[in-house]
Amino acid sequence: MDPIPEVNTSIKLESMKHDQSLHRRWEDNTILFANKHIIIGANNQTRVDEGKGDVWRTKNPAIFYFDNRQWFNIIYLFKKSRPFYYCNLISPFSITDNKIQYIDYDIDFIVQTDYSYSIVDLDEYAINKKKYHYPEMVQNNLAIAERELKKRIKQRRDPFNRRFLNYWREEMCKVMN
Repeated sequence: MDPIPEVNTSIKLESMKHDQSLHRRWEDNTILFANKHIIIGANNQTRVDEGKGDVWRTKNPAIFYFDNRQWFNIIYLFKKSRPFYYCNLISPFSITDNKIQYIDYDIDFIVQTDYSYSIVDLDEYAINKKKYHYPEMVQNNLAIAERELKKRIKQRRDPFNRRFLNYWREEMCKVMN
């Protein structure tokens, strides 16, 4: 694993499938905070490369939260009409060649600002579990991650609270403007 990225530097986010093929890459992301476990960063209108070849740009500012002790990441999208959290069940991340890399395991939580949520892409998970032969250890860790996310949402633990969002939004504005 590469050294911990420095605050205010740029890094790529790279989501892989279980077979190590590219799922999605976000090109330009700014580090707001990093230690040996947690990385908090932001992006806005960053280029996204899809594994299937499509290229697009994000439309809204976002703050992302990774903890390499957890099997999920959490993104807050500052969408003007309806901001929300998007949580991905993933492998713990690693940092290599100035990229935060992880395996995306399909299941996602969409969490509204009132902390109600829906779990999506369970059908994609069922297909890919068979296609990629997800090991039992992976399936168990994803079940644990799902319970942990539900608990964090219910308890309003970081980043699921206004204090966290307000602080990191201010930090994002300082470095991205």
